[in-house]
Amino acid sequence: MRSPAYEGKPLSPGQLAALRLAASGYTSRQIAARLDTTEQGVHLRLKEAAARLGARSRTHAVVIALRRHVIHFDEIELDQHQEHAA
Repeated sequence: MRSPAYEGKPLSPGQLAALRLAASGYTSRQIAARLDTTEQGVHLRLKEAAARLGARSRTHAVVIALRRHVIHFDEIELDQHQEHAA
C-alpha cells in the first residue's frame, strides 16, 4: 500500500475517523454506517491513510497511527463496538 506520492501527507478528517473506528474493531460496513458513506468509501479512506502512513495494510496503518500519536488510545472504543454489530 506504500505510495511515495502520498507518504508523509497529513491525514484527512475522514481518514482519521475511519482509522479510529478500524482500531475499535468495526468492520468496513459498520464504519460506513457510522460515517454515512459507502463501504468503498471506507476502503478508499483506509487505503489512502495507509499510503500516507507508509503502511502495508489496514492493521499496519492503525499501529503506525497509534505509535505516531496520530490517533490516541483514548479515542478507541474498546468494548462499545459490539453494541453496533450488524
